[in-house]
Formats: sequence, C-alpha cells, structure tokens
Amino acid sequence: MITGYGITILIVDDEDRIRTMIGEHLDECGFKVLLACNADDALLAVNDFPEIDLVITDVKMPGTLNGFDFIERAYVRRPGVQTIVMSGFTEEAETRRHVAHRFLKKPFTMTFLENEVYDLLKSKRIGANTLDN
Repeated sequence: MITGYGITILIVDDEDRIRTMIGEHLDECGFKVLLACNADDALLAVNDFPEIDLVITDVKMPGTLNGFDFIERAYVRRPGVQTIVMSGFTEEAETRRHVAHRFLKKPFTMTFLENEVYDLLKSKRIGANTLDN
C-alpha cells in the first residue's frame, strides 16, 4: 500500500487557495506538509527543516526569487531534495524545466498531482517509508 508516512513535502505558491488546496490534499494522503507563500520564505524553510524530502513550487511569485531560482539555491543546500515545478506560464518553464525533476502545467487535478508525487518518490525511494505497491 502506498502512503505518505515519513515523507515531508514543502509547497510553495503565492496563491493562498492553491497552496492550501494542495497542502490539504497531500496531508490527507498522509504526507507531512509545510507551506510557504514565496520562494524567499521557502529557502528559509529548506534551511530550517532538514526533513524536507520534496518541494513543489510555482514559478511566478513575488519576492527576489522565482521557483526555478529557489530550486537552484535549494539544491546547493540540499542536493538530494526532489522537486516538482508547476506553472500556468510556459515561456520560462520551457527553457528552465530541466532544473526540476518534474514539471506540471497548470491547471491539473489533485489526482494527477498525487500520482506525480508518488511516482517521483517511488523512483527515488526517499523518506522513512518505502513506497511499495
């Protein structure tokens, strides 16, 4: 059985509704969820919470860093962290999508996101839980 037990996910999005919806859904899947409203705050979270296994971030956000810039800095501090970028804008996403492990074009369903999360985590076997079928 697949569960999120033992895996921590940081969700970064400036839109409160989207951040909350994703966070609640992944929490219901059993993941420990941390939320940040911009990349600057998310970078602080990466420093403060070494248990973060996966980051899901939007690209366009207010602040000094966008989602891709944040991921590049997060990799310096945490080279093993897994990443998913989500965006409704494709121009920068097309040129920099290789920065993240996965790219999701908005809009998407929570089921699609959940499947992408499980697939990525299973392929990397991270966290305290082995995600077996």
